[in-house]
Amino acid sequence: MPSNPKDVPDNTTVVGIGASAGGLEALQEFFKNMPLQTNMAFVVIQHLSPDYKSLMDELLARYTSISIQIIRDGTPVLPNNIYLIPPRKNIILFHNKIYLEEQGIRKGLNLPVDIFFRSLAMDKGKNAIGIVLSGTGSDGTLGIRAIKEAGGMVMVQDEQSAKFGGMPRNSISTGLVDYILPPDKMPEALVNFIKHPLVNKTQTLDNVLSGNIDTLTKIIIILRNFSGIDFSFYKENTIIRRLERRVSINRFNTLEEYLIFLSESDKEKDTLYRELLIGVTRFFRDNDAFESIKKNVLPWITKKKTCRIWSAGCSTGEEVYSLAILVNEYLENNALECEVKIFATDIDKNSVEHASKGIYPDSIMADVDPALSGKYFIRTSNGYQVNDTIRKMIVFATHNLLKDSPFSKLDLLVCRNLFIYLKPDVQNRILSIFYYSINSDGFLFMGSSETVGEMDNAFECIDIKWKIYKYVPGYKPYIVNNMPLLQSVSEIERSVSNKTRYVEGIKFERLMDGIMSSFLPASLVVDENENILHVINDISPFVKLQPGRFSQNLFSNLSQDLSLFVSTILRKIKRNDSDAAFENLLGIKGFENKKITIEGRKIKVEKSYFYVISFTCKPIETEIEKKILLSSQEQKECHQICDKIADLEKELKFTKESLQSTVEELETSNEELQSSNEELIASNEELQSTNEELQSVNEELYTVNSEYQEKIQELISLNNDINNLLRNTEVGALYLDKNLCIRKITPSVSSITNIMLSDIGRPIKHISLQNLSPSFMEDIHKVLETLQPIDRKIAWENDITYLLRIRPYRTEFNSVEGILVLFIDITHFTREHKRAELASKRLGFALDAGRMAWWEWNLLTDKIVFDDRKATMLGYTVEEFPKSMEQLISIIHPDDHKAVIQSQKDYLAGKVPSWEITYRIRQKQGTYSWYYKTGNIVEKNQNDRPTKMAGTVIEISDLKNLESELHHKQDLLEKVLENSPIAQTLLNKEGTIIYANKKAEEILGITKEQIIRRTYDASEWKITDVHGKSIPSEELPFAIIKKSLKNVDSYRHYIEIPGKQKALLHIHGSPIMNSNQLFEGAVFTIGVI
Repeated sequence: MPSNPKDVPDNTTVVGIGASAGGLEALQEFFKNMPLQTNMAFVVIQHLSPDYKSLMDELLARYTSISIQIIRDGTPVLPNNIYLIPPRKNIILFHNKIYLEEQGIRKGLNLPVDIFFRSLAMDKGKNAIGIVLSGTGSDGTLGIRAIKEAGGMVMVQDEQSAKFGGMPRNSISTGLVDYILPPDKMPEALVNFIKHPLVNKTQTLDNVLSGNIDTLTKIIIILRNFSGIDFSFYKENTIIRRLERRVSINRFNTLEEYLIFLSESDKEKDTLYRELLIGVTRFFRDNDAFESIKKNVLPWITKKKTCRIWSAGCSTGEEVYSLAILVNEYLENNALECEVKIFATDIDKNSVEHASKGIYPDSIMADVDPALSGKYFIRTSNGYQVNDTIRKMIVFATHNLLKDSPFSKLDLLVCRNLFIYLKPDVQNRILSIFYYSINSDGFLFMGSSETVGEMDNAFECIDIKWKIYKYVPGYKPYIVNNMPLLQSVSEIERSVSNKTRYVEGIKFERLMDGIMSSFLPASLVVDENENILHVINDISPFVKLQPGRFSQNLFSNLSQDLSLFVSTILRKIKRNDSDAAFENLLGIKGFENKKITIEGRKIKVEKSYFYVISFTCKPIETEIEKKILLSSQEQKECHQICDKIADLEKELKFTKESLQSTVEELETSNEELQSSNEELIASNEELQSTNEELQSVNEELYTVNSEYQEKIQELISLNNDINNLLRNTEVGALYLDKNLCIRKITPSVSSITNIMLSDIGRPIKHISLQNLSPSFMEDIHKVLETLQPIDRKIAWENDITYLLRIRPYRTEFNSVEGILVLFIDITHFTREHKRAELASKRLGFALDAGRMAWWEWNLLTDKIVFDDRKATMLGYTVEEFPKSMEQLISIIHPDDHKAVIQSQKDYLAGKVPSWEITYRIRQKQGTYSWYYKTGNIVEKNQNDRPTKMAGTVIEISDLKNLESELHHKQDLLEKVLENSPIAQTLLNKEGTIIYANKKAEEILGITKEQIIRRTYDASEWKITDVHGKSIPSEELPFAIIKKSLKNVDSYRHYIEIPGKQKALLHIHGSPIMNSNQLFEGAVFTIGVI
């Protein structure tokens, strides 16, 4: 990782996804349902095997179109991308870039998900999202705590949908998870969360609360009523940051809506309460800080017989256990005897309960030195438990720093990362309490971002980086009575009273010592084991220290005479719970002229009992008392009795000592057994460690196996596709290895050749091949040597044809591993090809005979392609002939340019159904030929615009010449007819006059325009016979010709000529027949008689 990077992290939301065994399926479901454009970056962290290539990028690419890339050192994180961890690496996020880290450089168990999640939380803060999917173990559990502390969001796969529930279950057990969902439901929840105004920065609770502080107060009241904890001591920003997350996760738009929901939901109250109390802690957090404690604090506080330590705000206990292990290691390494008492307290009872059990997930092993993990932790079914040696050093309790009485006479007070959540005045108040709790030579250990603030005169800083302070005597802190606004007056009074009593506690203790010395006789305070705990006034006349090793036992330091009476008193007060005494005892050895009074009292403190033994010695003053004194003989006898009792007591003591010796021997044996048991435990731990390593390897192999299973399924699918393709296309495939032995064949090969499935594994040269060309083996060797493919056609009987394709068999890495021979039945294609060739020849003959050619014109490129015949017709070579429409226009007759171009436009504009044009084109020698071109659109683009045309072109020069000749002859005939002295008319088959010459106009007395279009029997003619009688139409000449198809000669009838008298016409007519001898009309000559 670079130091002092110049890159500034942006506000991209980064989603870290941790998965292990069974995670492949979950990842596929997750990304299959994830939209493409989310403006989030996804970083996938898996437990990958170091010995196999990961196929994750290929497998995920089938389920999403989001860009996927394998992480390289320094990869920048961009939105809408998926980043995959490479094998043998851990990854960390720093200033919006991902850096690689070799596995194994960190002590303990490698937990890649936790490592990345922690860096994600530090780098992205509120823009960090952690997702834990299927997997065994507890990787990710510590990481999600860091993400939640930074204000991020956490999702976990539900156990029902997870193939392996270890990682999800351990994450859920923290109580810090925001969403518990199956993978296919996560994307929707994630996108909805990102779109919330409080998450996408379009709205903040600061703005919402600016005029609505009462809502925040009501929320704090609800939490106080629910948990008993007043969060008004917290910094407002801390509360707002947690509230923003809860409002957005529950998808409320206003704080008032969330307030209603919170008031009705105990589950949400508990969730918000837990989130406000989140504490980031782990074993040996800030290892250098613990090294500083070891160097600067432990040498001073372990010199004492008793060392008292208080961890205030211990959370779930990782830090206080770390401290206990550190102290225990220091004592052992330096052979010191010191009774260590550690008090660990927290305001959250759930955290205290968790800490007191001392059971933690497997992931803590990443933070614990392997040398310490085997010594101080025991493997259980639920994880790792701190052993009894360390747990007995610590007393856990629920404690409110602002309400409950503090611990006193402390050598070290640890309070790390608590003040960062509290208001400044509350910090000062707690520091004042701490000052009175610490011994004059004690120490204070705070978080690296915390200080003593205004009380810098009360504590001397001995490590400025890790905030280790030494008590400075003489400072008089101001006790802040600034209680929270939400407390009642009675609570304030009680709190002030409690703190005032504590401040005066030390003075009061000294006062009580003075009072006891003044009013009590010489006394001893002993515990239930009869050990001396406290001495009041001078007891030296009654208690004598014995030479040798010092013992605190009361009876080891009393004379025989006094031991008898004191033991009797103790038995009485233990049995009867009442005071007992022996008054004015006379003749006690060592007190011959004095009277002794011995009194005993029983005192109960909490659950323990203590005993006060008082001694009073007075001189004998009255005569009566002197007379009571025994004679010397009686005294001697009395002393003998006392000696006898003493002997019996000694014998009893000896018996007890013998019994004790036996007990000690048994204890020694027990210790040896325990030692053996510890060795077995150590061996078991080693086996467990090996099992964990195997479990880790198993997870990696499971991941690899899942990827390969997916790949195998893909290969099976591809193999089925290939087999189905070859089977249904009836393509025979013969696979040969490098040694040209048969490796695989498809069923159709057997029907083509004589190679059978039983021949697999045999060299191809050992098989007598039928139906193959003699050069088959030679071709195979040639392909294997040159790597150039060979294709050959094989024609068999019955017009059967196969295409034999010989190719080198190449692997994915382009290495040649054999030969692939394909047998493709091309019989149908060969036959069709022959038919096509024949049809092409026929078409060619037809085109040649008709002097026709085809053409294609690309409207986009203006490229035009003609049949070679067109160039030949005009005397050009193919290369010389125009290749574009522009070039073609240049050899068209100038008089035809405009017509050709206009006809193109009219057709392309849709004005005419097809393109038809007749034009002249210049031949190579300079003369022009006539052509008739037709064409249609054959291709359009997606916008329905024409892109290609095709059609035919026909040379019509001969036709044009014939047409010209015909026109000439028609003109000549028309002149002959027009100038003929005989009147002539032409009728169509319906009997309508379609032609009449000038002579006909003259005879009939009307114009040609009036004659044409009249029928032969029109009433205007007024036709009559010689007798003046009308002639029926069927008897007229045209009707006779049409019916008989014969000529009519010398037919006569009258007609009335306008402006003249009737004229007698002399008519000759002949039928006109078409090529099929069908009647088409008649021609008549008319004369006037």
